[in-house]
Amino acid sequence: MNDSEVNLSQIGRVAGVGRAAVANWRRRHGDFPEPAGGTETSPTFQRTAAEDWLRAHGKLPTDEPPTPHEPATVTFTSGRTVTLLAPHLSIPDGWNDEFEALGGFIPTNAEVPWPTVDVERADVPGHEPFAATRANVDISYVPSTPLRFLKLTWLGQGRHPVNAVTPTDESTPRTETDG
Repeated sequence: MNDSEVNLSQIGRVAGVGRAAVANWRRRHGDFPEPAGGTETSPTFQRTAAEDWLRAHGKLPTDEPPTPHEPATVTFTSGRTVTLLAPHLSIPDGWNDEFEALGGFIPTNAEVPWPTVDVERADVPGHEPFAATRANVDISYVPSTPLRFLKLTWLGQGRHPVNAVTPTDESTPRTETDG
């Protein structure tokens, strides 16, 4: 591979996604650039052709920060908690999707377990708190920002609701005057 050639992982870094996403684009889009070198299992592509394809398909991230949304909070069973900026929860619509996903931007220094994790509690605006088991972790770098994109993916039956009571509420005795 020379300086003018890039592999799937490098294309993914530029687009702010993982290698698997680029491999899917290659398989699903007939106009994806043809390999310029490498091997069948690890092809390389002309950098300019890859950039042109990403630009033509709207796959290049902008240098603008993510649109402001109320953040989500995810607590892993290890006790570590991360805040997701611009969160998005994807729930199957009943057709062929059997996976669910939660994604959002995290600071580059946020520590996240990898490659799989159990989510003890996820508080996502507009949704009831939930837990998820055996979530796959995918972290992508976002060019020109101090952020990374975290995506957690799990089988649909792996998500279940959790009690909406916070730990501080549980430890406070309630009286009849509390309502």
